[in-house]
Amino acid sequence: MNIYQSIFLGLCSNLAALSLAAQGTFQNLNFEEASIPVSTPVNSSIPISEALPDWTAYFTSGTTVNAQMQVNYDTISLGGPIISVIDASAPAFAPLQGTYSAFLFGGGSSTPLYSASISQTGTVPAGTQSLLFDAYVSGAPFVVTLGGQAINMTPLETFAHYTLWGGTIPSSFAGQTETLSFTEPPAIGVQPSMFELDNITFSTQSIPEPSPLALTGVGALAFALYRRFAPKRP
Repeated sequence: MNIYQSIFLGLCSNLAALSLAAQGTFQNLNFEEASIPVSTPVNSSIPISEALPDWTAYFTSGTTVNAQMQVNYDTISLGGPIISVIDASAPAFAPLQGTYSAFLFGGGSSTPLYSASISQTGTVPAGTQSLLFDAYVSGAPFVVTLGGQAINMTPLETFAHYTLWGGTIPSSFAGQTETLSFTEPPAIGVQPSMFELDNITFSTQSIPEPSPLALTGVGALAFALYRRFAPKRP
């Protein structure tokens, strides 16, 4: 059996298991638990408990951290830092999957510039080896941390409006209570920097690292299996 057959079998085992794997005590990993009143106008500020239940939100510049009890609904930044939940009514962008996606904008109209972050503390599922999610990124690269440790994310497959990303999580995190954070720093140059996020999933096998030539085919397989077996939204 060659390396690519091994990768194939590993992905089949890993991604098929998504239909059975719990997500530990983490909640609202696909952002579908938003509870936004129908009458809420676009570009409104709303409680984070309505927009991003189970998540915390904050802006950071250097050592200054500003927690956000209100976030935005269907707001697209023109340069400043914003944390937004978007649906089909958002101008210029649409959710990556389902009804809602989270959207982080880093930047500012003048110094200081701010990073935008969301985080959640929970128990990492037993057997976890990797993290998967869908994202659209423009500007500065996003940062993902678990337990304060940066997780190196690899693009598995790129589509018209988003990319499926995967990153290996050290096995020592499995079963532990840790904080998972997603951050979009300011861009270098014209602001803002953009990071739209959806479909966060803990997986039971580490992400393989095939050659660039093999990555396209394996990534397509990974995506197809991920879509087939990932937990369904309500």
